Amino acid sequence: MERIAVIDIGSNSFHMIICEVSGNYFNPVKIVNDNDYKAYVRLGANLQQGDYIKLEKIQEIMTVLTRFQHVTIRNKVSKIFCVATEALRRAANGQEIIQLIKEQIGIEVELISGQQEAYLGYYSIVNSFALDNYLMVDIGGSSTELVYVSNREMKQSISLPVGSLNICDRFQSTNTIDDQLGMEMTQSFTAMLDCVEWLKDIEIDAIIGVGGTMRTIGKYDRAKKHYPLPIQHNYSLTFERVQAIFGELRTLTEQERLEVEELPKKRAAIFPSALLFVVTIMDYVQNKQLILSKHGLREGVVWDYLLHGKVCENILERDIEQLLNEHALSELYQQRLTEVFAACQSMLTTEEVDVIKLATLFNLKKQYSDGKQTKKFLKYLFSRGIFGMTHQQMMMALLIAGYNVDDKYKRILTDSDHAFVLHMKSLNLFRE
Repeated sequence: MERIAVIDIGSNSFHMIICEVSGNYFNPVKIVNDNDYKAYVRLGANLQQGDYIKLEKIQEIMTVLTRFQHVTIRNKVSKIFCVATEALRRAANGQEIIQLIKEQIGIEVELISGQQEAYLGYYSIVNSFALDNYLMVDIGGSSTELVYVSNREMKQSISLPVGSLNICDRFQSTNTIDDQLGMEMTQSFTAMLDCVEWLKDIEIDAIIGVGGTMRTIGKYDRAKKHYPLPIQHNYSLTFERVQAIFGELRTLTEQERLEVEELPKKRAAIFPSALLFVVTIMDYVQNKQLILSKHGLREGVVWDYLLHGKVCENILERDIEQLLNEHALSELYQQRLTEVFAACQSMLTTEEVDVIKLATLFNLKKQYSDGKQTKKFLKYLFSRGIFGMTHQQMMMALLIAGYNVDDKYKRILTDSDHAFVLHMKSLNLFRE
């Protein structure tokens, strides 16, 4: 199995992922030490169009990328993809830095355009979410990509030269955001969105949030709610909850935010300002649901390497197939699924059919595992999730399949979810 790495030279942070790839699948390789795969370089801080990146920052770039390269060697990576975004697009010496990286470290950097950045973000989302109609919002350090997707096709996109770092630079908003400053920022954001003509007429079911700002929203909310699953992907919040989080943080000083346990310290200064931009976008398109993505630009590069521009037709089926291949259960799964559907398919909605498909897979895995293997599998699921399924659907499938999970996980389900689980279990679909 081949191992590849993708490095993203962002305006706020540098990130790297290492993946094992085979066919149409990839699995991230776990990197334990945070410093081995991410660094907050703040390359875009106070950087205007045509400015030069200073020598001390260049030295920091070289140090971080050298460290990343050593990690790829330790992990036996055969191919490195490295992309750079808005900060190096904006810098007068961006191309010189790219050449220096190649000469001194041996890593070739591709300076991608705003349109390419938007496309790669879309490509990661369309291959990891089952939604048809949405607005992808990727807020980086110095740019924000908006992509309108209809029937899973990219219809419109734009890269706006504004992100979490330059918002703070412009409005000096790293401290408290009072009503007057908040109104000034909102008016500025709205005026910018008014210039995106296609944004006024879109019809979407949700906003999908990509990037560090969006992941921070999820981390903060899950921690505040004591949400039992550590899964970032497909975690959702209402517009009202996003507004409330901004309200909780806007009156705190930067020092006070550093002491908020649920808020990553590296983002304490810039997070509320970027969060207000998220609130403004949600209000502008009048959409009430924000769904967060673990995947983004880097995963888009991986999918592009694997699929060469093709789009996966059925996200859930692909994920089930990957799990079946990992556990050599394909033939048994097809046979059991036929039996199960004979008993219940006519009474199920499309979404419920998907839950039963997943429950069939889970039940087979349970049958062919001992107690230790089952615990390991649950730990894997509770960190990974299932692409194409919500957290609630995954939990329903586990309960229908007969897994004994802690009550804290069951509390993410609604009363109607529990009723469906009980009804399916009463049909005795999985006879031992």
